[in-house]
Parts: sequence; C-alpha cells; structure tokens
Amino acid sequence: MLPNLIVPVLNRYDLLERMLASVDYPIAHLLIIDNGAAGVLEDVEVDLPDVIEHTTYLPMPSNLGVAASWNLGIKLFPMDNRWTFASNDMWFEPGQLEKLAQAKPSHLTVIKDFPHWHAFTVGEEVVERIGLFDEAFYPAYFEDVDYMNRCEHHKVPTTFLDIKTGHDNSSTIMSDTRYRFLNSTTWKNNRQYYDLKTRLHDHSQGNWALNLRRENDWPV
Repeated sequence: MLPNLIVPVLNRYDLLERMLASVDYPIAHLLIIDNGAAGVLEDVEVDLPDVIEHTTYLPMPSNLGVAASWNLGIKLFPMDNRWTFASNDMWFEPGQLEKLAQAKPSHLTVIKDFPHWHAFTVGEEVVERIGLFDEAFYPAYFEDVDYMNRCEHHKVPTTFLDIKTGHDNSSTIMSDTRYRFLNSTTWKNNRQYYDLKTRLHDHSQGNWALNLRRENDWPV
C-alpha cells in the first residue's frame, strides 16, 4: 500500500478525474491540494476508486505553487517513510502504480520517461539529508531540476523508474491564455534564480521570498 498520494491541481479538474480513475493500487491517504478557485472541486463530481482509504481535500485561498504544494504534502504526513506525488494531468496505465509503490525511502524515484516529474516519490532519508523543495521557485518550473541537482550534490540516489504512464504536457498553461502570458515572465524569473543558485553553488532548500511571490503571481 502507498502511504499517501499528493496531487496539486490548479485547473482542468476533468483531467484530475481521469488520473484518479487510473489509480488501481491501495492508497492509505489521498491529498488533493486545490490551488485554483477555492471550492471549485466541491462542485465537480469526482469518483474515487475503492482502493483509496482516506481522502483530504484542501481548497487554497490562493495558488501555493508547485514546490510549496509538494512541501505541504510532506509536512502533513510527517510519520510516513515516503511521499508519492502525481500531476493531475497524468494517468497510470493498469498495474503501473504498484511499481511506484516499491520506491525506497532512501531514494528519489522519478518516472524514466520525460517529463520525469509527473509522478515521483521522495523518501524520508532524502528529506532528512537535503530538506524540502525550494519555494522561491514560484509558481512552477525549475523546482524539480533544482531538487535533483541537490540530490546529486549530496550523493542521494535517484532511481529512474520504467513504468507506463500518460501525460498531457503543460495542460495547465495551454488551457488558459492568462497563464501562457504570465509564464513568459515567471519562467524567466525562475531561470534567473536557478542560474544564480548554480553560480553560487547553493544546494540549500532556499527561502520563500515575498517580492518574488508577488511578481510571479498567477491570479486564479
């Protein structure tokens, strides 16, 4: 059984329903972090598979961003030995989620196929050694590359798991013209921050920054 499955969502709740329908392996606790308009999901009929024991739905008053959402999932299940994440716009082929459930607590485990981070697991020993995701990357992009680089620097093992999944790449951005426009700015800002960390050999989990959060805001 997977101890948890953590799923942030900003829009395209129809794709979230498709992803959940693909879950065919027992999950102790499903956490859905709704970064879109608070309460939207409450008006959407989502059928949860019987293999999910408990579900928590958290409507956010504003968009936490990817890194902060992943961190929140880890913080809310501190007694688990690993944390599994999935994008709302991906899905698991039959029998494949069980393979992800075998991820080791000492490893970062990502999907072999690109984009590697549409489903992944972070073990407790990884968090103990390198910390959480850098929330200064907001709302999305480079938080994953930064984390993998930190794993490499600290010699944390990374497993590229060969499982069959599907993924609608960049569905959040492509489904909303506002996000496509805003992303041209936020992607550049995040790249500059990533390049700065690289030049400074900064392998820390960074710090959330109010000015960057405001500048990179994606209103819902």
